[in-house]
Amino acid sequence: MKFNILALAAAVAASPLQRRYGDLIRGVNIGGLFVLEPWITPSVFDQTGNPAIVDEWTFGQYQDHAQAESAINSHLETFFTYDDFQQIKNAGLTHVRIPVGFWAIETQGEPYIVGNRLNKLKEVVRWCRDIGLKVWIDLHGAPGSQNGLDNSGLRTNNVQWHTDQNNVDRSLSYIQTLTDEFTKPEYGAIVEAIELLNEPQSATHPEMLGTLKSFYQNGYGIVSQKAATAIHDGFLDVNQWNDFLTSPQENVYLDTHKYQVFSDQQLQSSDEQRTGAICQFKDKFAEHTADQHWVITGEWSLATTDCARYLNGRGIGARYDGSYSGSSYVGSCQGKTGDGSDWSEEYKNQLRQMWNTQVDAFEGGRGYFFWTWKNEEAADWSYQRLLQLGIIPQDPNSYQHGICG
Repeated sequence: MKFNILALAAAVAASPLQRRYGDLIRGVNIGGLFVLEPWITPSVFDQTGNPAIVDEWTFGQYQDHAQAESAINSHLETFFTYDDFQQIKNAGLTHVRIPVGFWAIETQGEPYIVGNRLNKLKEVVRWCRDIGLKVWIDLHGAPGSQNGLDNSGLRTNNVQWHTDQNNVDRSLSYIQTLTDEFTKPEYGAIVEAIELLNEPQSATHPEMLGTLKSFYQNGYGIVSQKAATAIHDGFLDVNQWNDFLTSPQENVYLDTHKYQVFSDQQLQSSDEQRTGAICQFKDKFAEHTADQHWVITGEWSLATTDCARYLNGRGIGARYDGSYSGSSYVGSCQGKTGDGSDWSEEYKNQLRQMWNTQVDAFEGGRGYFFWTWKNEEAADWSYQRLLQLGIIPQDPNSYQHGICG
């Protein structure tokens, strides 16, 4: 790979981990374990009986603390087990990406429930070490929220991560904590990368970009001697990150998330149009990987609709069936999500084509992390259930190579 050397990178001694990071990644996200999302585990939210509880913030805010903490700790012990990670390994996958909110470490007046998250994270990483799965740890939720989505812990229209330097400084301190802990010898170097921040909305908040770049540079300074650093593209084109934080150690990943269901245009696309839109990424990712950063598609799914319950937020409908405010009806959600038992063969074949197309495109870069391994109700978003349904192959290399040329 060809890299330009930043002043920051030049100040960092050559890493003993140099060139370790170029291998192809075929991974899956451990979504919904350490950061609750209503659509992944709707039962956890429904059991509260309070429709105002829509994210982790309100989960702690609107419940008795002891009751909320008990629910969180029970979830941590039951949602994923050692067997899940063994299944992931047996499926031929190489990596897991583990989303974590800052409140796994501490809170400073926020209503989040800390619970037993950090100890559970340590246990999960040890499981991965013993099983032989490489790990990325991803700061999925930051103080003030970096995107206003429930997956940041706080669903809000008032994104404040970048408007208060204390939020940024705290985020760096949490990156320091995660790096120091999970690069200890006891974990056997199984933690390959630390992702500095998930899905910062710099595309819709352009004033965030300067703060974000500074944060990335400082975060790289913390992580780079001990692990690879992953930075999210902020929903900008990958080439808008050209010549930024390129490193002679080749230890920076650029994470991009590619879903096909969050706009009316995507939902109205034909299979042919969808394939064309996805395939454009293959050469782009290959070129960027060759000249700039390792490109990783850190989140994607087989979903062709947004019909999964609570996918757009608890209490918010779907664009596909017109129940989302301001959307236009495309079709019925019947037979498009759920556990897959009522799916038609035509729909299953459509999802198989989504698998083949996306894997072919995303392996133009350095690979992918599917979102997510499991959930309660939405098989189109569950690698585990899609395996059981025979839609995803048991061997992830058994896809239709060359669809995208």
